[in-house]
Amino acid sequence: MATTCRQTGRSSIRRTAVMIFVTVGTAHYDPLIIAMDRYVRDGRIDDCVIAQIGRGRYEPSSFRYFRFISSLESAYKAADVIVSTGGAGTTMECVQKGLKLVVVENTSLMEGHQSQLIGEMARRGHLLWCRDLENLPMQINEAKETSFEPFVSDEPTAHLYILQMLKN
Repeated sequence: MATTCRQTGRSSIRRTAVMIFVTVGTAHYDPLIIAMDRYVRDGRIDDCVIAQIGRGRYEPSSFRYFRFISSLESAYKAADVIVSTGGAGTTMECVQKGLKLVVVENTSLMEGHQSQLIGEMARRGHLLWCRDLENLPMQINEAKETSFEPFVSDEPTAHLYILQMLKN
């Protein structure tokens, strides 16, 4: 049975239990929301789940959701694990904050352009890449126990390339 979550207003989510926050960003990805709804309904996920479903057509019945919010900051702070699609903004924001992140590539967008970023961040140990929605409950549990690598920006090198070009 799912635990309860409390949304305290349009822009604030307060944590009352282990919480999974699902976000699709400004797009939509119904396959992820449908899978989460089924997992919560079937008891494969028994944590509190709140989702930001964007422009999706599917509306879950097993957990609370909203379409958009002015800032996801309160959701990030309240969540134990964040499940997102592979949008660059959400991915980098969560990785830079050191949040526990499971990413499901939104394959409905631009021929899988997200896989390069997700793959590199997963290779560096900053997130878990869920390549099959059937594995999502297991990967959420894995994320709870994982200590992700802190994100450190690569040293900027563009200026070196420009200097080299000017010398030649």
